[in-house]
Amino acid sequence: MPRPARRGLKHGMRRLMGAAAIGLAVAGCAGSPAGGQGFSLVGDEQAARMGAEEHPKLVEAFGGEYKDEKLQRYVEDIGFRLMSVTEMADQPFTFTIIDSPIVNAFALPGGYVHVTRGLISLARDEAELAGVIAHEIGHVTGRHSAQRMTSGMIAQVGAGLLGAVLGSEVVSQIANMGAQVYLQSYSRDQEFEADERGTRYLQAAGYDPGAMASFLQRLNDYSAYEAALRGQDNPAEQFNLMASHPRTPERVERAVQLAGGATGVRNIDPQLNAIDGMIYGSSLSQGVLNGRSFRHPDLRFAFEAPEDYVIINSDEAITGYGPDGARFVFDMGAAPKGMALTTILSRSAAEGQPPLQNVERITINGLDAATGHARVRDRGGATLEVRPVIIRADDKSVYRLQLITPVNVLPKVEDSLRRFTYSFRRLTEAEARAVKPLRIDIVTVGRNDTTASLVKRMAVNERPEDLFRLLNGLEPGQNPQTGQKVRIVTE
Repeated sequence: MPRPARRGLKHGMRRLMGAAAIGLAVAGCAGSPAGGQGFSLVGDEQAARMGAEEHPKLVEAFGGEYKDEKLQRYVEDIGFRLMSVTEMADQPFTFTIIDSPIVNAFALPGGYVHVTRGLISLARDEAELAGVIAHEIGHVTGRHSAQRMTSGMIAQVGAGLLGAVLGSEVVSQIANMGAQVYLQSYSRDQEFEADERGTRYLQAAGYDPGAMASFLQRLNDYSAYEAALRGQDNPAEQFNLMASHPRTPERVERAVQLAGGATGVRNIDPQLNAIDGMIYGSSLSQGVLNGRSFRHPDLRFAFEAPEDYVIINSDEAITGYGPDGARFVFDMGAAPKGMALTTILSRSAAEGQPPLQNVERITINGLDAATGHARVRDRGGATLEVRPVIIRADDKSVYRLQLITPVNVLPKVEDSLRRFTYSFRRLTEAEARAVKPLRIDIVTVGRNDTTASLVKRMAVNERPEDLFRLLNGLEPGQNPQTGQKVRIVTE
């Protein structure tokens, strides 16, 4: 068995849960130093301590920090330029890039602002990226993060389903969390206040304040693109920026009004120079997801993800969120040497939970495996079908998959989950070496280039032209101009 890359699936689960199950004791009472009107039981110093404690945990839970000195300096330059014009210019701020393809950003009290690789890749220019950062700074200066802590709106993790499966309570706990692993939404008033503050900071820093509204529209287009990839009519927004920062028509219109026709710099070229070579999608250590095809070169496996599932891929686990509460969690674990997989599964039910039924040995693409199932109830009283599958990796470890599906949803997803399970296979050494992460490549449009010719260079399995147009702000039928710099996604 090859050694996993940094923070591999085999070892990282407890760290992920430590990040997600955040215990927040609150005491004291304070108003906002920057004029926010919200009520908080968290004092300024205590909020800063909380932010300092939870920052590394949240970074780890969301995929870890993206290590790119050039890009980090670029984001910090934008952040400090904006911070210098705020009411908290004398306070320390920390700007972090999260190694995740999800388009998201969030803030913690104490000046901790986070943006994902996915968001940076989507921003059309520096002003749009600055608009997101300014908005998050607005949540900090308005003390919204501390207010949200007071309300208990950072995810708490409850009891697991089959918590003792292979000795890991974590797998079932994650499956039971659903979308709560991501920060929940701010209130409407908090969003409006952060928009107002962010627009003011943008303008004071010399950026075009209209960039905030244009990015909101870009995010809307990206959500529609993602929905089309999954064959859905409505965008699946529970994981991107819209989940924690709802984009309502009223909010977009208000952002335009706040800009008031003011102008400022957009800085397209600095943005393109900064992201040239940046990983797009999953990083190599997390395994590479391209369309529904997933390949992990270090752990030497591959599978085809099920239809209609949103895949969240971190170093600790691969989690899929499907229709109407269906989900799966995939990771690795140790297994007693010489023990039959059916015996391991039969002993895996948590105390107080029903034992697995119909435990049987199966073969998946030549690999020894076992499965079973149980019916359990979640906290809300809904009945869930839980089906663990373990696949022999070597004499000491197994790949493990848990499928958790509300019983009323099972007929809708059963076939796709079966195909997903039986698509699992080992990668050959040559196949593993051939896996490369996708990257953003900035190219200059030549005289004979067209959208069609540039799309042919995209190493994207599904809807490459749609993604090319989205990343470059091109309308249907529109070609880029000769000499223009554009983004393509390559291996």
